[in-house]
Amino acid sequence: MKKLLTATLCALTLLGLAACQRPEDRVKAVAETFLHAYYTADYAAAAEHCTPRLAALVSLGTDAQSALPADLAEKMKEAVAQTSFSIVSVDVDEEASTARVVYLLTVPELDQPVEKALTLQLEGGTALVDRIE
Repeated sequence: MKKLLTATLCALTLLGLAACQRPEDRVKAVAETFLHAYYTADYAAAAEHCTPRLAALVSLGTDAQSALPADLAEKMKEAVAQTSFSIVSVDVDEEASTARVVYLLTVPELDQPVEKALTLQLEGGTALVDRIE
């Protein structure tokens, strides 16, 4: 079910990317798809929206997940279900072919949301996450 939801979300994102005119809209769509996959611990889906360098690192999460004992895996699922994000800003620098997305991450263990950011590389109408700050 989770994979079907992720595949549907990816397909809708790709359709949205094709329809988007503004670079900010394309960047935001990629960032939302990546963040959703990343913070639901679907690292394989998250890696699809990354540069090769970052994809290799993100994919390590899949290996780590499978090595977790069952009780820790269950605790991770519970924590993931309570984690959320909201995008605050999208800044595109077309000359440098980069974009920066600032978002707020809400984690159950913290009293306040944490401000985080993604750096994306822009190339040929596509955007790929290159760095998680």
